[in-house]
Amino acid sequence: MYPMIFQLFSVSQKNRSFLQSGNKNKDQYTLLFSTFNIHNKNIIDTLFYYALFLLPVGLVFGEVPTSIAEIIIIVLWLLKDQWKHRLSLVKKNIYSWLLLSLYFIHIVGLFYTSDFDFALNDLRIKLPLLFFPLIFFSIDNISHRQIISLIKWTIIVVFINLSFLWINTPFRDSTFTDIRHASLFISHIRLGLISAFSILASAYLVIHHIPSSQKTVFIIISTMTFILMLSLGLMTGIITLLITTAFAILYMIIIKTNTWYFWLISGLSVLTSGALYFYIQHIQKKYFPENIKNTSLSHFTINKNPYFQDTSARYQENGYYVFSNIYDHELKKEWQKRSNTPYEAKDKKNNELKYTLYRYLTSKGLTKDSAGILQLNENDIRNIEYGIPNYLYAQANYLEKRIYELLQEYHYFKINNNPNGKTITLRIFYWKLAWNIWIKNFWFGVGTGDIKKAYHAEYHQYPYIDKSAQLRAHNQILTMAVTFGVPGLLIILFNIIYPLFALKNSNDYMLYYLLAIINTLSFLIDDTLETQPGVTFYAFFNTLLIKFCSFEKA
Repeated sequence: MYPMIFQLFSVSQKNRSFLQSGNKNKDQYTLLFSTFNIHNKNIIDTLFYYALFLLPVGLVFGEVPTSIAEIIIIVLWLLKDQWKHRLSLVKKNIYSWLLLSLYFIHIVGLFYTSDFDFALNDLRIKLPLLFFPLIFFSIDNISHRQIISLIKWTIIVVFINLSFLWINTPFRDSTFTDIRHASLFISHIRLGLISAFSILASAYLVIHHIPSSQKTVFIIISTMTFILMLSLGLMTGIITLLITTAFAILYMIIIKTNTWYFWLISGLSVLTSGALYFYIQHIQKKYFPENIKNTSLSHFTINKNPYFQDTSARYQENGYYVFSNIYDHELKKEWQKRSNTPYEAKDKKNNELKYTLYRYLTSKGLTKDSAGILQLNENDIRNIEYGIPNYLYAQANYLEKRIYELLQEYHYFKINNNPNGKTITLRIFYWKLAWNIWIKNFWFGVGTGDIKKAYHAEYHQYPYIDKSAQLRAHNQILTMAVTFGVPGLLIILFNIIYPLFALKNSNDYMLYYLLAIINTLSFLIDDTLETQPGVTFYAFFNTLLIKFCSFEKA
């Protein structure tokens, strides 16, 4: 880049000398300014290329850095010349029309919507679906090698982000109770998916494109990224990584691949999946053993007060029933001697403190009375105030915490059949709700701006769902169907399926295949295109890797 700047300065000097000489030769003017334009074009191209490196940084460090990166990229793209040629490249590329259709249908949806404020904000969020296909399919001077460098930079940035999160002090504190807040800048789901992509991309590049001198470095980075995912409890990312790897193995079996890396990947996948399965079984037995320990009930506290016993409630912690051996008056009196948080207040996770106290005492096998409180130390009191329901949870790593939360959700749902506060069961409920709305608006959906109103009306039928839990489909395919009906459903399915078949002869098809599986899994569990990080990740990397695959054909 620096030589270009000096060359540009040199041209400017020549320009001044030429004008001072009074030479009016038209051909010389043309030659001079053509040379100036060439150097100016080279500078813009170089700045544009390096601006692309800002986007992976923004994706893992939040919406503001992402927006800044996008603005810089768009401005530099607009400064490029040869617009007629660039637009012709877009027009004749079938992938540009395919990807742009995701944005254009949102414009069509404006014609039958009533809430234009929501609709226009939705169009703003989804601008990456418009700009990145236009940008990447209108340029023909980005090379195969440059895209590889961009992917390598993404792998490094993800590793740096996870390392920063891991060393951040609050995440080592037992009072950090919600593992989903481990990601400071973007949602834990999005961080997990980007991390899974970085590991798989690293493996692909190590096998096919990274020189021997760099292979060890990227193997170490991807291995450490996986360890950090485990440490931070990025469960969605871990499961996505394993499922995507399984699909990769299946594809290699179908095409009859018989190479050393096929057997290595297969072996590592089996070992990792097996280890995770046995780890989950261990946690299940640890927190929810089959044999209940406090089957015999006491009648009186040590102060001769009668215990409350609810033998019908089957909630348990570590094998002890929660609603047994309770005497509230003693519990309240002794608690208020130990804590400044009122007994009737809520803990820092917004749950009723007394029920958190019930569960915590139960997890230690203690009675819910004055005697139980006296056996708690200061750390126990602090844990309860912070909303930690189980003393083992306070000692657990973040992966164990996330698995415990999911197992607990399942255990409680089996008892009360209430989806509130339960990740998996709420998602199933959201899918059913979205399906109901779509069936009522089957052909063309509710329009770009009216999806919020449609959900609000539907939730009136389910007053038992907490206001904070009244969310949308958490499934991008269903969201497209709800919003745009059958055309929306066909467009998103075509965007998923068509490139998988059309690009199969590319030498770099496997990398796109891995990304496509991750994107599809993301669509199934989240409204990926409804948030800036999600839509930017999809639009940027999906378009970039289609461009990457277009360089070489087998």
